[in-house]
Formats: sequence, C-alpha cells, structure tokens
Amino acid sequence: MAGPADMRTSAAFSQSIFFLACLPLMLALVAARTNAQSSSPSEKPAVFRIKYLSENSVYIDAGRNADLAEGMKLSVVAPPPDDVVADGVRFRGYPHIAELNIVSIADSSAVCDVISTSGELQVGQLAFLSPQSAEDRHLSETARETDNYPVLVAFTSGDPIDEELRSTQVEHLNESPVGVMRGRIGFSYGGIQESGINSAQTGMMIEADMTHIAGTYWNFNGFWRGNFTKTSSSLTSSSPTTLTDLINRTYTLGLTYQNPYSPTTIGIGRLYLPWAPSLSTIDGAYIGRRVGRSFTVGAFGGSTPDPASWSYNPDQQIAGTFVNYETGDFDHLHILSTTGIALTSIQWRVARQFAFFENTINWKRYLSVYSSLQADAARTSPLPNGGSNPTGISQSYNSVHFQPIRIVGFGVNYNYFRNLPTFDPRLIGTGLLDKYLFQGFSGDVRVDLPRHISVYASLGRSKATTDNKSSLNQAYGVTFANIASTGLLLDLHYSKFDSDFGSGQYEAISLSKSLSESLRLQVMGGDQKFNSPLTTNTNAKFVNATVDWSIGSRYFVEGLFGWYDGNAMSYNQWSTTFGYRFGGLRK
Repeated sequence: MAGPADMRTSAAFSQSIFFLACLPLMLALVAARTNAQSSSPSEKPAVFRIKYLSENSVYIDAGRNADLAEGMKLSVVAPPPDDVVADGVRFRGYPHIAELNIVSIADSSAVCDVISTSGELQVGQLAFLSPQSAEDRHLSETARETDNYPVLVAFTSGDPIDEELRSTQVEHLNESPVGVMRGRIGFSYGGIQESGINSAQTGMMIEADMTHIAGTYWNFNGFWRGNFTKTSSSLTSSSPTTLTDLINRTYTLGLTYQNPYSPTTIGIGRLYLPWAPSLSTIDGAYIGRRVGRSFTVGAFGGSTPDPASWSYNPDQQIAGTFVNYETGDFDHLHILSTTGIALTSIQWRVARQFAFFENTINWKRYLSVYSSLQADAARTSPLPNGGSNPTGISQSYNSVHFQPIRIVGFGVNYNYFRNLPTFDPRLIGTGLLDKYLFQGFSGDVRVDLPRHISVYASLGRSKATTDNKSSLNQAYGVTFANIASTGLLLDLHYSKFDSDFGSGQYEAISLSKSLSESLRLQVMGGDQKFNSPLTTNTNAKFVNATVDWSIGSRYFVEGLFGWYDGNAMSYNQWSTTFGYRFGGLRK
C-alpha cells in the first residue's frame, strides 16, 4: 500500500494550500489586533508582593487566584515605591535580591523556598514570575486546548522530593540572572529474560535542571537514560530493544544558550527545534539569530533518534534552515510562524528533500489555531518505507481549539499523511502515537469536573475510496488527579482507530502515588491490538513499574520492572539504579 487514494490527496492538498494562502492575511489582521490590545492589562498578574517572612519561608500575596502552581519560580527586586507596573519587564533592570520557588499554594497566598539570595529580603518587596514560569502558567491554562487527551506514559524517572515539570515543545527563555543548579545522576544494573535467554545491562541516567551555569546564559536541562554494556547468555542472540528502552528514547537533554541581550540562540544535544517542534527531536544542534524584533533565521542538523516520530529511522540524518516570525504575547494575542527547507539522508544517501511550514496563533486561553505541513520534492530512489513519490504534500495537521469557559474545551482537527509511517508500533499502547492514529477530520472535547476529575473524548471518520464504508475512530478517557484527597493520580484510556497504515485498538491505565515524601510509585499497563504491514507483533500486553526512594537528602535508589507479552516477542526486564542528588529546593 503506497498511500491514500488520489481523491483524498487532492482534498488534503487543496485544504492545506488554502490555509497557507490565507495565512499572510490572518497574520496581518491578528498583528493589528495585537497592537491595539498591547496596552490592555493582563488577565492574571505576574508581579506580587512579599507579605510575610519566616525563618525558612517567604509568603506572597497571591495563590490559586493568580493561577500559581508549585514549582514556579520568582525573582525578588526592590524598585522605588512609585515604579510599579502590571508585569515584571521593567523590574529586570534592577538588582535582583533573591530567587524563590513556590512549594505550597493556598487560594490567595503562596509559600516559597529561597533558592538563592544576594541581599536582604523584606516585607513589601516585589516578586515577579520568571519568563519560563509565566509561560508555564499560560501553557497549563491552555493545555486542554492544545491536546486531545493526555499522554499516558509513566516515564522511568522522577524525583519524589523535587519533581519538576518537564520540557515542553518550545524551549523557554529564562532571563533571571539568579541561576538554579540541581539534578540527579545514577548508575544502573539490570537484566532481560526472553525465551530462556538472560541478558545483563549496565547503564547510566542523568536528570538536570541547571540554568545560568557559572553566571552565564548557558543552561543544561532534560533527562537521559542509556545502557553502556549488554551481555547475553546466548552466543547467537542479542538482548531485544524493550518498550522501556523505547520510551526512554523520547526524552530530551541538551545544553542551550539563551541570552535576552543577545540575538543568538544555540542548542546542543537531544532537543526539539524550538521554532518547529513538529520535526520531532534531533541528536545534534541548532542555531538561531534574531533579525529585527520579530524575525529569527537559523539552521539545524543531526540524527533522528525518537522512535515515536512519523519518519523514524535509527540511521537517518536531517539538516535544514528556517525563518521564523513571532509577535504578540500569551496574555493577549501570540503568533508564531516558521518556514524552512530540509533534507534527510539514510546512511548518508539523500532520502527526502522537503519544505516545512508551522504556524500557531493563540488568543488568550480562548482560541488556539495550529497548522503544520511538509511538502516533498519528487524522488525516484527506493526508500525503506516503500517506493517513489511525486512532488506534493507528504503530511499535514491542522487544528482549531476553543475554550469558551475554563472547564470546557472543544477542538476540530484534520490529519493527513501520504506515506506509510516508520514509528515503532510497540509504542501505540503508551499514547505517544495518538496524534498519528486518527486520519481525516476529527473532533474532541474535554471537560473538567469537580474533585479533580477530567473526561475527554475524540471522534472522527476515516474512509479511503477502496473502503466499502467509513470507519469510526474513537478515543475516550478519564483522569482522577487526586482520588479521595490521597494524592493518587489515575488515568484510564481507550482508543479504536482505522488508518491507511493499519487498524486496531488499545486500553491503557496509568497510576502514580507518592507514598511518602521520599517514596514514589508509578505503574502503567496496557493491552494493544494492531493489524498492519508495519509489524508482525499484532497483539501485546505490557506493564511498566517504577519505584523511587530517596535516601536522605542526597542519595536515591530506583527500581524498574517491565513485563511484555506479545505474539512475536515476550520478555521480563528489571533494573536497579543508585545515584546522587544535588541541589534541590528542600533541606
């Protein structure tokens, strides 16, 4: 099967070209709207006052009423009494007194730990959200618009004492000159048992949250886990690539340079391209340079290590260049538009040459419009995923999400792919591939109920010209964020899909709980069925579990267990990690 029928290709091409043709007009209109609204106040304040000081804590005069959350960071300054504005921009020119981290939230107040100080803290001083925390607040408010349903992956990481939000698709700018230096490093030993064959593995894990290293604007953030050595009891067999190993490859870890006073941005490591995250992660580097106030030009290159990407190949390299336009802010109207060209090679032979377009328009929390498109140049050489292809659109995704009130969000999506995917099908039941399973038009809804309960659903129809009837793609889920005030988080998900590359369904459950301040448990299980020419492993059940125990304030032990039972592969996997934790927010 080389791809969808010509009728569907033509429709997708027409709709995508229409969207791109209208984009300049839309950008002009929304830019004018942004300028008109630039003087209006923000919906939520970004500057707060210190109202009380205790021996080890700082209390500020805002909490849930300002959408603050644990883990957000603030910088403290002491400007003249009459120099007060609605945001923290003007305060960044004053000497910074301290860096705070929010550790507890009430309705109209919050308790903060002091990360570092360079002066005396006093009642009445001002604290403003760091740019990263301000954008985290915006992203948490609009997460229901941008995601059809949450990812159900229980990653094999997490510090129960100092749990932080992981990197989002866009690398954030942190202008605070007060750096943060914390993370974890550990060494692991484990094994895999498959069909009576035992394998042993030794490896390492790194988890880092380091900003303004040595007083510079270099940062090191993310998570990585890998194996150094593998030995097998069989001379003819090697240990398999397990589901846990595949999930760990979806992490990002990189060194970035982000200076608010320099036009240059640099990233080195396993990272998303900040201006075009639809290209998935790269093992390599990128550089961008601002031109004027709104444009950025740059280049990128590296390999493509993420098995959850549509065009995954472990031997593939990618390189390209781009131009980005950005204007507005997330409190009013924000526009991000990227255009670029790239090529991929497999074993250093050119496989694809394509142009890519990515556009995002956000209006407060109410409206989010997103579009990504890739158009390939004609190629005649055989590819691993089959055959030659003419010039045309290879993939596109368009979505419009609307949130009329805070507890309800709606979305309409259109997803199109011309070629067969090369992602690893074993990841289907984890939720990491949900964005690829629905083709054609679909709609989604999410509702937040009382007692931290959320329900979400997505429905769509997919029909090729060779099908006798259209099929209903469907996904349903429910999340219990704090069952009976115990801190237990439970997520249940069901999905049934029928795409050009295969059909199937899966059920998944994800469970996490901090049993104490130093002990945390995560479990994820699932049952997936997938009929496709992409794999012979059509049925599989799996369970992944992680236990994380902090020993004192500086050491930790982590235990991992994975059970996988498929018709083409079955195994048990275990691992123990012992490591050291540095930095952190609590004594």
